[in-house]
Amino acid sequence: MNDTLDHTLRDLDPAVTPADLDTSTDPKARAMLARVVATDPMGSPAPTSSPRLLTRGRLTAVGGGVAAGIAAALVLPGVFGGGSAMAAWTATPYTVSDDRATDAQEKCLDHAQDAAKSTTGRELGFRPVVTEGRGPWTLVYVNDDSSHLAEIRCLFRDGDLAAAGGSTPGPGAQPLPPVPAGSARAALGSVVSSSEESVRIVTGRVGAGVVGLELATEAKGSVTATVTGGYFAAWWPDAPTTEEREKASRRGGVKSVTAILQDGLRHNVPLEELTGRTSAQLNTPATGGSARD
Repeated sequence: MNDTLDHTLRDLDPAVTPADLDTSTDPKARAMLARVVATDPMGSPAPTSSPRLLTRGRLTAVGGGVAAGIAAALVLPGVFGGGSAMAAWTATPYTVSDDRATDAQEKCLDHAQDAAKSTTGRELGFRPVVTEGRGPWTLVYVNDDSSHLAEIRCLFRDGDLAAAGGSTPGPGAQPLPPVPAGSARAALGSVVSSSEESVRIVTGRVGAGVVGLELATEAKGSVTATVTGGYFAAWWPDAPTTEEREKASRRGGVKSVTAILQDGLRHNVPLEELTGRTSAQLNTPATGGSARD
């Protein structure tokens, strides 16, 4: 178990935690971790409090089949920072230094494997595919590069894990369809929200010839994604949200997407093309979802 999860488990216990408690072997600590990461993302929403993870879009749209959550929200109090901290966020990402990137990638991989082993009983072939910086934050996107795609997204602030979430294909999931050249594919709806603010994260795949991606967002206007190795990632701050508001829209705060091609041309990617959903599906409120403390 990594240090962040160990620290979080100790903080969740309202009683005084014995100094010699080993949370990696203690039955109660292990049981608590199992409950956190194994909650059924398709079950009835739990009572919400701040902060929370709303994952309806991401956890129901993997490979066109059934998805199972493998990493619940891990949100440390005050880690978003609000105010001046959020003001430091940038719509255009920057390349993270080698040491900072390596540290964040290792922590995200540790978290992903801990969650995978707790819920599936085995390790998955996770690897970092996108790492980007925006202000004091580093986003790491890891996946197993398989035809069904298990994936985890980790957001760090100044080296500390702020939030993490992801999914793995469940029984009945179908292989992901190929992405058309010049286009992109992603699920929408991943948002971590507190009573003061939220962050939205979008990750996915790009087709041949795509060297850049711009997302027109409701909250922050144009946001430039990081595109590398056939995958992309982007995130942005937003106002606090609720489960009901997220159910009402399957667009995840995204208005449109533009792919930038190798030859310099720009291609509009309709949300129907991006998500593999019809206009009717995108405009129909969802009935499932999850909101976790």
